[in-house]
Amino acid sequence: MIRMDLEGIGALAAAGVAVVGVLASVLVGRWQMRAALRSAEATSVAGLAQAEAAYRAALDAVRAQANAGHLQWRRGIQREAYAAFLLAAHRVQDVGERFVVESEQELSAEGVRAGRAALDEALAALKAAQTIIELEGPDEVAAPAAAMTDAAQMTGYHLGAQAIYERAWGKLGRLVADQAAVVGGSRVASGLVEALGRLRPAGASEEARRAAERSCRDAWSALPPGALDDDEFRALLEGWSSRPPTSSRSYLDTVTRFGEAEARFVLAAKVELHSGNHP
Repeated sequence: MIRMDLEGIGALAAAGVAVVGVLASVLVGRWQMRAALRSAEATSVAGLAQAEAAYRAALDAVRAQANAGHLQWRRGIQREAYAAFLLAAHRVQDVGERFVVESEQELSAEGVRAGRAALDEALAALKAAQTIIELEGPDEVAAPAAAMTDAAQMTGYHLGAQAIYERAWGKLGRLVADQAAVVGGSRVASGLVEALGRLRPAGASEEARRAAERSCRDAWSALPPGALDDDEFRALLEGWSSRPPTSSRSYLDTVTRFGEAEARFVLAAKVELHSGNHP
């Protein structure tokens, strides 16, 4: 009986040891699992940090490339706008001078309208080009561009007036030279030329000038109908009373202002286009 009890106790003890062993194994396993989880978590955090750093570096590179591309695109737009403006500004001068030269010859009414239209179109194109400069900027470039535009518009005005003067003087010269134009026409035309010559002498009194102008108007009225229109006759009066439009002090000052403004514009445009600063 006692032996059986001892055997039972031994069995129980052995079972207890086994249970303790199992519990110990479970605890050890849990500790190992926790350690493994912490290690995995640390590895994961490090991996995420590395991935985030790589992502940010790639994003920064993309942004830098995009900014560089945008800057290059912007510089291209500005360069084209600046070049187009310069060409438009000089085109006003070219078109106006061509109109003056053409007006020295006998132009039809259609030719006169075409010349005026070409000059108006050149001025409109210049204003459009200047508007783009104002939008693209900067102010250091836009300010001299505006000054150039003002001077070019005044240049166009003077050249348009000179074209009228040349056309009127050409008509009058042909009337004088062509004895067969109209009976008595050459004599009347010569009288207008003489009257115009009395407008210019330096030191002439105001009364003498008024008398010369009346003589001009009388001679003009005696010309064949349509020989000189109002604008042409007025251009002759103004040209002989002082100077022809492109010989006036106003025109010469305008040419000077245009040249000075152009020099400022070109310098400012070069600085802007070659600057490394972002717009």
